[in-house]
Amino acid sequence: MKTALPSILFRVSCRKVRLLHCFLAFCILPAMEVAAQPTVTTGKSFINLSRPNGGTFLPGDIIEVRATIAVSGGSSSNRLNSVRYNDTINLTKFEYISNSLQMISNEGLVQYSYTDASDTDSANIDKMTGRIRFNIGNGAGAANVAMQGIGNTNGGGLWGGNYFPPSFWGSTCIRVYAYRIKIKSSPSVSIDESVRLPAGNFRYLKGSGSTIFSSNFTPYSIKIAPDYGLCSNAIGSNAIVGEYGGTFGSGSAQNRAGGTTFVPLPYTFKNFGTGTPNDNFYGLANTTSADGTTNPNVPYSSGTGSNSRVFTVWDIIGDHTGAADPYAGNNPGSGGYTVVVNASYETNLAFSQTITGLCEETYYEFSAWFRNVCRRCGCDPSGKGATVSGYTPGPGNDSSGVRPNLSFQIDGEDYYTSGNIPYTGLWVKKGFVFKTRAGQTSMTVTIRNNAPGGGGNDWAIDDIGVATCLPNMKYSPTITPTVCQGNPLKLTDTIRSYFNNYRYHQWQSSDDGGVNWTNLGTIRDSTPSFNAELNMWEYWSSYTTPITTVADNGKKFRLILGTSTGNLSSEACRSTDLMNSVTLNVIDCGGVLATKLLSFNGSVRSGKSTLKWTVTNEDEPIFYDVQRSYDGTNFVTISTLNGYGGNAAEQHSYSYTDPNDLTRKTYYRINLRTADNRGSYSRVLELTSQPATFAFVSVINPFGRELFFDISTERGGIAKAELIDNMGSVVKRKSFDVRDGVNQLSLDDTNILPSGIYILRVELSGMMIYKRVMKQ
Repeated sequence: MKTALPSILFRVSCRKVRLLHCFLAFCILPAMEVAAQPTVTTGKSFINLSRPNGGTFLPGDIIEVRATIAVSGGSSSNRLNSVRYNDTINLTKFEYISNSLQMISNEGLVQYSYTDASDTDSANIDKMTGRIRFNIGNGAGAANVAMQGIGNTNGGGLWGGNYFPPSFWGSTCIRVYAYRIKIKSSPSVSIDESVRLPAGNFRYLKGSGSTIFSSNFTPYSIKIAPDYGLCSNAIGSNAIVGEYGGTFGSGSAQNRAGGTTFVPLPYTFKNFGTGTPNDNFYGLANTTSADGTTNPNVPYSSGTGSNSRVFTVWDIIGDHTGAADPYAGNNPGSGGYTVVVNASYETNLAFSQTITGLCEETYYEFSAWFRNVCRRCGCDPSGKGATVSGYTPGPGNDSSGVRPNLSFQIDGEDYYTSGNIPYTGLWVKKGFVFKTRAGQTSMTVTIRNNAPGGGGNDWAIDDIGVATCLPNMKYSPTITPTVCQGNPLKLTDTIRSYFNNYRYHQWQSSDDGGVNWTNLGTIRDSTPSFNAELNMWEYWSSYTTPITTVADNGKKFRLILGTSTGNLSSEACRSTDLMNSVTLNVIDCGGVLATKLLSFNGSVRSGKSTLKWTVTNEDEPIFYDVQRSYDGTNFVTISTLNGYGGNAAEQHSYSYTDPNDLTRKTYYRINLRTADNRGSYSRVLELTSQPATFAFVSVINPFGRELFFDISTERGGIAKAELIDNMGSVVKRKSFDVRDGVNQLSLDDTNILPSGIYILRVELSGMMIYKRVMKQ
């Protein structure tokens, strides 16, 4: 059993003050009393220990709850009395971590550990009810959560205290009380659920008065949400409209006026100076120096030029917006403004804005760039500050003191914490991805200081953004394909995304250079498949143009995407490749290519791809370009085979083996062309090093006038394909002579079938495979 806190002097934490912003505080009976009315500042925060580098909250995560009380002034006869902290754990959603009651410094270092029992160490938890009590201060006695009333709490006395040398100027005593809880797993807690963290409060008397004062914290609501990280693909436009789109603008003056959206009360704006912005203040500047200096290399703490640094220790930096190196940021005085917050003990809001015009069922990234600006703001256990000879750095040789830690909220719920942001001299991007609900078109986003206290906790913020996680789109064969008049052209768009919700799509065409677009056909709904190699969801959408004429030269085509049919119809909520569309180059080739591709298949032999194809009507010199791709979009020619050209045989067969080993999924196609580049492409053939015994490799779905599909098989034979309608009737039937490997097959003349859902069934050697397809 631990004994009560001993009556010896000990450090409780450090705080920035006007000189070096750091001091040694003792919350006990002093040798010299400070005759001043005590003032009290309190805060409550929590960090996700399971995600120290930042993340959302998930079942099983361990959270450390921290309650901070800072008392300035007062004396042993004019102090806070009966001081204690009360809290309650929601045991239906959280599990208490045994023996985690602690007093810690505001830098997170353990100063004293308590037992869970109601004994002499002045802290206690009732594990049946979740009620917690810390009795605080000089003379604090045993804690028992069953004890009620101000007179029998055993709470102690607290005031600003007195200081031994070495110490720094100041008169504040800071204490942080902490405990740990674990988010329960399913079925107690599920993804997309909100769990409540009760308010808790500090309670005390002032001097000899009988009025009970309380900190009056508000409860926190924590959203349990998937941890997607940041968007790995393209990011859409920023939804932040205030503060110059979250960039804070630019100007020639060092300081600009305080923000209208950024940094709500109680933070207050101040221009940069020798000791400003100080605790609970913020500044907006294009160089974070005390006197406008743009030299980032002046000495720290002492020496010529050190007074150019705020408190002689802050970094002198510029903003982040548009920096060539996003981690280094811009040079001081480059013109762009950044915000620097000097955070204190309260977990105050640092940014809040209501955003409208959002799209339902859409993934957004909420993020910002941060930078710890004080590498020498810490205090060691003896009270020496980081700029004093003999200072002992913290773990990892860290001298920065309290590390910034930010919470991100949506509509008042905590979704994400940044983790502690160490001093590195670099910017870092923090944020997360979330999905709007069905019908949700607005929300309020908030960033909150979550670190307990000063002595560090000085940070810059820039480029706040709420942006759509857009899919990547890639047209093929090119964005400027050449096609002979009299020929149709098959266009394909490869859609890849970190998420699988951009499934609705529709092709459009434009005859006026992209000013106006006309829908082609109906809206399609495709189910993306997951590409493990790329760590992305993907699918393909194809459109075959009608027979082209020279009048079609310059005609444009594009694909639009949506997360719902409603979003697809909305200019604001649908997505397309804004940089690229397909523009036809229609030429007179002097006749349509007569040679036709009858079959194209591939197999794996000794770890290499072997391609075989058969053509007919080869009545003129023909060349066959074998092309390879590793992403299904970007192809390169790896060999060209000469055709027989004018040979009287009705059919000709060709074979080619890729000299490269087949170690990953690889795509092939054949470009059939004449010497004057009249020609056409085969369908794309997909090969893998471990083909399935008998399975569909790809199916062009939905289909129109022809249903294309590829199958993989270990052995050759006669494959029978049937297309079955929703009444169970076979409406199309065809047999194919297939080889081992991947075979490209098709059912033609399907344009006569009514639109609807069908089942594609293929039988080979007594085995059957099925695929649900849709006719448009």
